[in-house]
Amino acid sequence: MKWLRLTSAAVFAGLIACSPLLLPTALAQSPTIVAIVNDQPITELDLTQRIALLEIMDDVPRGGIDKKKALNQLIDQAVKTQEAKRYNLLPSDVELDDRIKRLAQGLKLSVDQLYAKLAAKGISKTTFTDYVKAGMAFNRIMQGKYGQQVKATDAEIDAKMAEVKSSIGKEEAKILSDPRMKPITVYTLMEIMLPVDGNDPMLLQSRAIEAAQVMQRLKSCDGLKAASEGVFDVKKGKTFDADAARLPPQMKAALDKGGVGRAVGPMRGKGGIQLIALCGVRKITPPKPNFTMPTREQVERAVINEKYDKLEEQYLASARDKIYVEYRDPSYAPQSQ
Repeated sequence: MKWLRLTSAAVFAGLIACSPLLLPTALAQSPTIVAIVNDQPITELDLTQRIALLEIMDDVPRGGIDKKKALNQLIDQAVKTQEAKRYNLLPSDVELDDRIKRLAQGLKLSVDQLYAKLAAKGISKTTFTDYVKAGMAFNRIMQGKYGQQVKATDAEIDAKMAEVKSSIGKEEAKILSDPRMKPITVYTLMEIMLPVDGNDPMLLQSRAIEAAQVMQRLKSCDGLKAASEGVFDVKKGKTFDADAARLPPQMKAALDKGGVGRAVGPMRGKGGIQLIALCGVRKITPPKPNFTMPTREQVERAVINEKYDKLEEQYLASARDKIYVEYRDPSYAPQSQ
């Protein structure tokens, strides 16, 4: 891997030396190195691809991911791989293939489809397999060192259950207090149009009088045909729903006064004289969220996972002393305490 990178760099340098006119373009396109980890350069592109990989694998850590976190993950990956080599715990090719197959199945993809999806984001097969291999190997290390030690006591499970219950209660109260959870009144409206060609005031006045006649006769939205008898070219528009609270106050007041089945107007609309009929009123209450408490077994696993996470952090922090890291971009370096 390193030999290929060095050879490519040497060839690239030779091309620049032979073709000085290409120097500005070549330099502009070269990746920016942000850190060196065990003599392996990590570039801005590597960080971008790491973020894309985590998103594809649905492995974005809690709190989100950015380039600085992505760099820390790549450094941790180097630590995990080095430690696995030290204990001879790297998975075999068969084990790795089996794990990748199960990962693809979890994403409802075939292995080939998964690789194609990664390639579309510029993520190589080697980058992906290194990510999977490091995770598998480090899990073996943690199981070997702490598998028999990490347990959850009844008291810890009880405390976590109480914490989850309280958290669910607060979240439920927050959602239920949201104004969007309050019932809303929905008006079903129907547009009635009497078309008018042009802007002749006399014609518009005549059509407004006809619209007023239709409005007076209308008793229901289904009775428009009878209400418009003898009136030329009355068009029934589509019905639509509207939040009553968002209607213009004057229109809402007029609709409320007239009641269901009646219309308001006449109004000058686009293309003619318009009536708006109220076809129905209903209340809509958003469904309440269904918060379900996890089982005791699920909470127990969560407690154990939290303990493992802390042990992993401690292990990686101490093992980082064995990794060479040079930060080329100071903004990525850890802040001194």
